[in-house]
Amino acid sequence: MVLSIRLGHNLILDIMSPIDAKTREQIVANVVAAREGRTTFLAQMKERQKQGWQAAHKAAVTLKEGFGATRVVLFGSMLDHEHMTWHSDLDLAVWGIQAEDYLRAGVAVEKGHPFTIDLIDAETAPPHILEAIHQGIEL
Repeated sequence: MVLSIRLGHNLILDIMSPIDAKTREQIVANVVAAREGRTTFLAQMKERQKQGWQAAHKAAVTLKEGFGATRVVLFGSMLDHEHMTWHSDLDLAVWGIQAEDYLRAGVAVEKGHPFTIDLIDAETAPPHILEAIHQGIEL
């Protein structure tokens, strides 16, 4: 016997051995609960994303006005709440900050919000990071 559980068009579970009715009910309940939990989680990540974007905009102002950044781009998981977790940080690519100012700039933008900020010097970033930066949003 093969049991296939489908929700919508997605195959959720395919079991190749016989199972009893109680086990089948538990599996279905677990799948339904996981889907409901995902909806709640995504709503929470959407709100966290909103907060992250606010923090990123403030950081961009600080970097431009206080440290001479000529350009700031937000990239990474913060662009799509469906790819975020509770540990998602703010990835900011920056241009125009002097090397000796990066540490002070990093400390300055970490204040006043719950996010870790990774400052990336876009002018010296490796190719795989540049690819992600090109998919980002200029602030």
